[in-house]
Amino acid sequence: MPSTPPSPPTPHSRPALLTLLAVLLTALNLRLGISSASALLDALRGSLGLSPPVVALLPTLPTLCFAAAGAGTGTLARRLGAERTVLLATAALTAGLAVRAVPATWALLAGTVLGMSGLALCNVLLPTLVRSHFPDRIGPLTGLYTTVLALGAALASAAAVPVADAVGSPSLGLAVWAAPALVAAAVWAGIRAPREGPRRAAGHGPARQPSAPVSPWAMARTRTGALVTAYFGLQALNAYAVVGWLPSLLSGQGMSEGRAGAVLAVTQAVGIPVSFAVLALAKEPGRLRGAFVAVSLAMLAGFGGLLVAPVALPWVWAVLTGLGMCSFPLVLAVIARSGGSPAETTALSTLAQSLGYLVAALGPLAVGLLHGATGGWTAPMALLLATAAAQLAVGVALSRR
Repeated sequence: MPSTPPSPPTPHSRPALLTLLAVLLTALNLRLGISSASALLDALRGSLGLSPPVVALLPTLPTLCFAAAGAGTGTLARRLGAERTVLLATAALTAGLAVRAVPATWALLAGTVLGMSGLALCNVLLPTLVRSHFPDRIGPLTGLYTTVLALGAALASAAAVPVADAVGSPSLGLAVWAAPALVAAAVWAGIRAPREGPRRAAGHGPARQPSAPVSPWAMARTRTGALVTAYFGLQALNAYAVVGWLPSLLSGQGMSEGRAGAVLAVTQAVGIPVSFAVLALAKEPGRLRGAFVAVSLAMLAGFGGLLVAPVALPWVWAVLTGLGMCSFPLVLAVIARSGGSPAETTALSTLAQSLGYLVAALGPLAVGLLHGATGGWTAPMALLLATAAAQLAVGVALSRR
């Protein structure tokens, strides 16, 4: 009689607590390298003499890497296991951020590509890891790790300029954020995958077969896969355009770099207390539409304020935009709860994040090009208002059933 595979460890066991720590440390690192580069963009432009095309490309590189590297995450995870893949990813992130210490344009771009490619693997696999290790606590743990993500983003936005001033250059200031990535990699080195069943003893029956892989492109042919991917792409486009360009928008209106970074920090910190409320609201299927509508309307209001009077009430626009960015934990919870197995969850996550981030890359790039072509922020913010309206429409469709 075949034996029953043991359940994942309880959340109070030592292996589970170590896994939870590893997940939270990874979440903390997901935006440190991006937010710090955004806050230091003007300083990097001055110290490295960045050309306008490079300035437009730098905020776009993370989403391009997320799309390109994220597409191969499922294949890599099947070969190495999700846990070892995330270990490799956090090691790549550490190395990439450290390379950016070299005060040269090539090092800034190469380090960004390497580090963000590591982040791409983490982005795709965190929902799968939560489902695999904590299948009965997907909602609360998704809220917890997205809250830690928002905390890391806010910390990097607020501290990037003071840290760079303290170490003497913006390039070294970027490299400082390799330290928490190294800690995350060290913790993942001690994590093992949850056992799915006993290994075959010699001469005692066939070996356990691994679960069949699920193609992300098969998920694309489903209504849920198409709508989740569209929503993920639009919310990421809006979020990364804000993260990449909000400090430059505000400093271009006369605000100091330090204060502009603080406004971005508020935008990202708003998600810390609100994510749990949004996920609690969305837990009931009948309330899911209300959650999607609420975050999209907040985003529209924040973008409208930044278009009309960006420095008149910057903290208000920051709060509203931050509420709108709570669409990220909302769509992650939908992904983590979708599919009949971790393999299907990974397939949906790979599809949504590879294609979604490819769409999202257009946001920072279009904002940079429009700003460079017009010399102002009216056209870029009008574009973001249109994409926020599209996000609202897709969210309503996604929550129809």
